[in-house]
Amino acid sequence: MNTVAILATREYLERAKSRGFIIGTIIGILGIVAISFISLIGSFLAGQLTTSIALVGPDAKTTKMLDEALREDHKVTVQPYQSRGPGIRPELKKQVVSGQYDAALIAYRDAEGSLGFAYYPVKSASLEDQQTLRRRLLQPVIATDFKGTSALKAEHALNFAFFTTNLNPRYKTAAEAGLAQGLVYFLLLLLYIAVIMYGIWVGQGVIEEKSNRVMEIMIGAVRPGQLLAGKIIGIGALALTQMAAFALTALTVLLLAGHGASLPISTVPVSTIIYLLVFFFLGFFSYATMFAGIGALASKAEDVQQSNGLSVWVIVVAYMLSIFALQDPDKPFLVWASLVPLISPMLMFTRVATSTVPMWQIGTAIGLSLAFIWVATLLAAKLYRVGVLMYGKPLSPKEIVRALRAPS
Repeated sequence: MNTVAILATREYLERAKSRGFIIGTIIGILGIVAISFISLIGSFLAGQLTTSIALVGPDAKTTKMLDEALREDHKVTVQPYQSRGPGIRPELKKQVVSGQYDAALIAYRDAEGSLGFAYYPVKSASLEDQQTLRRRLLQPVIATDFKGTSALKAEHALNFAFFTTNLNPRYKTAAEAGLAQGLVYFLLLLLYIAVIMYGIWVGQGVIEEKSNRVMEIMIGAVRPGQLLAGKIIGIGALALTQMAAFALTALTVLLLAGHGASLPISTVPVSTIIYLLVFFFLGFFSYATMFAGIGALASKAEDVQQSNGLSVWVIVVAYMLSIFALQDPDKPFLVWASLVPLISPMLMFTRVATSTVPMWQIGTAIGLSLAFIWVATLLAAKLYRVGVLMYGKPLSPKEIVRALRAPS
């Protein structure tokens, strides 16, 4: 046990001093701080991305009504003259083309006195905004074009009764649900990157020691199984250190939120953070054992990269399913997929973070992942014992099967 601890400590210290680990930790901390203020950032960006419209109306009353209808979603500048038709004045067109406005909206009366509009966008975003404009203009059109009983009926039809009774036990409002999904997506992305990064580190660490013949020296002093355990535990401890740094940052933000304005990250339940750690380690050990076994059979780094492609694709599939689960986590095929080892660490985490998942499903996913890790560890140890001194042979499924069947 002391030997494994020494090997794990060596692996931990070597990786902790690397530039990649330090930079990755700093970027992760800054990301957590940034997402804590995502609502403020979103408000700022919304202000910057609001479509600026130059509005020309047929008369003062109609122009005022249009201004009030559009101002909620757009930055409106009323022009100091009235329209005489759908055409745009050359000087206003020049201002739009030069970027002073994103678009111009000309409201005019046709030959029958009905209200019509001519829209002159210059940016693609403004062009896509025309459907929103049409919805905003519907109320003013009815108010000006309909009279008497017809106007009352149209107004009543537009303001039909629509009541919402929220039956979702987790979220009180749509805004809260959207914010929670955004934060879970960030945590999911963190989980995805971390599992890939640390799993590949295990495989690369093995091939580095093989390529510089360090393995031949170490194999005379320690057993291959101890080398495998030391490497996985050391890198796992490094992962725990980084996760602890992220958790400490999140906790600090939560404490600050308690003494000031409510921050978005304060809406994340403690259970979500706990599940994040649980499923991270399940994912890490599931893939780390596979990467270590493949690395032991490889002769050069290129072999590891090619062979890791299949494992990485499994992670990508799990990630894509998790993105779907953000919208509807209780779809039957997502429920069953969340029980499958290698996929469950990310998919089950997404489900428990966004919906109410029965405990038997969570327990089954964790139990099956632990069983997979146990089997994968036995197979990886077998590959490690046979493969650490294998050189020169290209890594292929045939070589992996031959190594598993070889006597220890």
